[in-house]
Amino acid sequence: MNETDAITASAEVCQLLTCVPEKFVVDFANGIDVARERQRHLATRTGFYSRLYDGFTGQGARHQAEINASLTDGVEGALNWLVDLSESLARSNRAIVQVQTRINGLKHDVALLVDYSVQTRQTLNLLSQRLDERCDALDRQVARIDSLQQAQLHLDRVFGKWGAGRFNGLSLSGRCYAVIEELRWGAFGDYCQVLSGHERQAQLDDLANRAIIQLSRDANVGHGERLGTHERWMARPVAGAAWFDGEEAVRYLGDWTDPGTAPFAYAVSQMPEELPLQVPRLGSAHRMAEGLISELFQESAV
Repeated sequence: MNETDAITASAEVCQLLTCVPEKFVVDFANGIDVARERQRHLATRTGFYSRLYDGFTGQGARHQAEINASLTDGVEGALNWLVDLSESLARSNRAIVQVQTRINGLKHDVALLVDYSVQTRQTLNLLSQRLDERCDALDRQVARIDSLQQAQLHLDRVFGKWGAGRFNGLSLSGRCYAVIEELRWGAFGDYCQVLSGHERQAQLDDLANRAIIQLSRDANVGHGERLGTHERWMARPVAGAAWFDGEEAVRYLGDWTDPGTAPFAYAVSQMPEELPLQVPRLGSAHRMAEGLISELFQESAV
């Protein structure tokens, strides 16, 4: 696959998995390392991230060569890109807050170093101010708009894509994971973040019920029927139907998982040869959906 094809494929993935650009902006912000006076592009992290980087920053375009040279030269170029990326890609409150947290950390790091230019400090302050303004705007928007309605509309929209077969190129459990990530990074996830107790659990229960129903339909199984986790729930579709870019996107979205704290999410997104001990070898739609929801919506999930 050449560079143009790779960027086009990534764009197609981002049209369906709209949470991918949100996570990319957060990862880009977290990769800026002022203490070491360089920008770690995370290019070695995954090939999929590199393709996203090329697509979102214009790394492969000739007319961007001069700008990209400044990006690799130091922190200032990276911060300038972060200004543009955060405004063009970050839409959810989750992404904006995480970028703002990183910017506050960078401001602290720069304050401890004497050899950073006034421009770098000004860029950080400007970005922090813009993110503050966007957070305030989102807060006002939530106050004006019925956020529950927005969350329900988001839920209906994402499950509409699943029901229409948009995720059929993924494994059964991969479809469920992709849908939950879509919801977690959007209006539904934002709404759940401001809830607690019974109200929050009611939203997650509704999500679980829908996921169980759709997952059972896709697997053509009855209520409570168990299937081999590796053999059915995590099995790729037939070669002609497999969506390998989608698998890469799911693997990228789940790169924060580990088998100890998020065994279901780790197994589904990273597809290891050996399942974590906590994941049953024979699983039901109920167990798979609730396991993923519990892990992805836990407070510590990134």
